Amino acid sequence: MAELNFECKKCRKIFDSNVGTITFPTEPGQRPKFENSIVCPSCGVLTIEDVLLTELGQTQLTAIDMERW
Repeated sequence: MAELNFECKKCRKIFDSNVGTITFPTEPGQRPKFENSIVCPSCGVLTIEDVLLTELGQTQLTAIDMERW
């Protein structure tokens, strides 16, 4: 289970969301797939297009990706 740090594009709040298992793409330009929905505490369930990964979130995602190797 992975928890990532996001910024909501709608309300601009920064929050952590448990995205579950992450499936990383094999093709360039594709986005990772999350087992669980991203949930903003203010706006509710969001899509990947509705959020930004914060600098912390990018670091968290990179660390999870590196663990696979």
